[in-house]
Amino acid sequence: MAVAAPLPSPHAAGIHGHRLDINPDDIIRFQGLRLTSPARTWLDLAAELALDDLVAAGDFLIHHRTPLTSRSALRQQTNEAAGGRGVRNARAANELLSDRPESPQESKLRLILIRGGLPEPEINHAIVDTETGKQVRPDFRFRRFKLILEYQGDYHRTKGQWRKDMTRRSRLEAQGWYVMELNADDLLDPEELIARIRTVLARRS
Repeated sequence: MAVAAPLPSPHAAGIHGHRLDINPDDIIRFQGLRLTSPARTWLDLAAELALDDLVAAGDFLIHHRTPLTSRSALRQQTNEAAGGRGVRNARAANELLSDRPESPQESKLRLILIRGGLPEPEINHAIVDTETGKQVRPDFRFRRFKLILEYQGDYHRTKGQWRKDMTRRSRLEAQGWYVMELNADDLLDPEELIARIRTVLARRS
């Protein structure tokens, strides 16, 4: 919970109080509650989160299908903050944002690919299944190399989802795509992962 300066930060059991220097434009109302705007909330998080987590939060806020704010609004909020806490982190994050990832792990995988110097993949863009005529949206697609990276979170472990994933992969591979399925463990060693992807790209070039 936070209050505007110069009021003292609130203290009570179960409450972590903050005092903010805040502009009236940074306040919105949602279901009768006064809240900081998405852009201001993201800037406040910049003082608490590591860079990759801040990028993941920003990607969520600007997602192209359900945007809660815009990339320009986040940049403006950062620029207006001058030298406050977390501003340096926010400035770095602004340069890395994307409106395509659909989960925090997809955001973090995208950052690994960028830092690894790989070609820029298309993220969550549709491919038409030639068998069914339906669209599928691979997580990451290297079109020139016919390579797809699919991040498999824990929800893919259910029996029904596992079967769907097998069929989806089989159909993509029947169209000439090579599908690499990745999970959280793969993100723990970015250098090894990048080397593995480079090996596949080299074989398909």
